[in-house]
Amino acid sequence: AIDGDTVKLMYKGQPMTFRLLLVDTPETKHPKKGVEKYGPEASAFTKKMVENAKKIEVEFDKGQRTDKYGRGLAYIYAD
Repeated sequence: AIDGDTVKLMYKGQPMTFRLLLVDTPETKHPKKGVEKYGPEASAFTKKMVENAKKIEVEFDKGQRTDKYGRGLAYIYAD
């Protein structure tokens, strides 16, 4: 996990960064906001969920698939 609402995963054999849809957590790496309250805890939770998942599924929504930074915009299911 990059932070609480952004993860880097292998997708179709390539590393790709995803911004989690419907998830917004406090910042930990924002250049202007710095580390916000509960940001490190949110990042740790997301990291644990992704690293401990036996299976991860990526589902894109209808519409825009990437944001202005080139990150995939998707629902991520970790089991």
